[in-house]
Amino acid sequence: MKKIKKFNIRTDVYYDTAESYWVDVKGNTARIGMSPLVQETSGSFVAININDIGTNHGKGASFGSVEAEKHVGHLKMPVSGKITAVNEKALANPRLLNTDPYGKGWLIEIEMSDFQAEKANLLGGESKIVAWFTSEINKYEEKGWLAEL
Repeated sequence: MKKIKKFNIRTDVYYDTAESYWVDVKGNTARIGMSPLVQETSGSFVAININDIGTNHGKGASFGSVEAEKHVGHLKMPVSGKITAVNEKALANPRLLNTDPYGKGWLIEIEMSDFQAEKANLLGGESKIVAWFTSEINKYEEKGWLAEL
């Protein structure tokens, strides 16, 4: 974990910078969740709907939806794959996305279908992740999307 202002950021995972998902890759499987910055700007999560285990989705396809105080929207796949697990605890308690985004607040696990080709679209490496998060935090602060830190 790396501390950037008030955010604890994992630097040992990949990030989909367009949608702010993290992707924790272990072999051909990945656990996917939302970055702490998304949960900070969305408000408290109140509902999550996720497609069934066994469904295949291409990169960018919707695998469910999420509702928060300030946001309602689709959950989009950062990489292609088949859903192999859904975090039932997060479905029952959506606030886990806010309180423990890298731990108990993960969304799904997938069996990836084209990671070698798609990983070029993800951000990885500590220095790149720190630079991206710092830039995003600064941008959000300038727009008034974050409380003063």
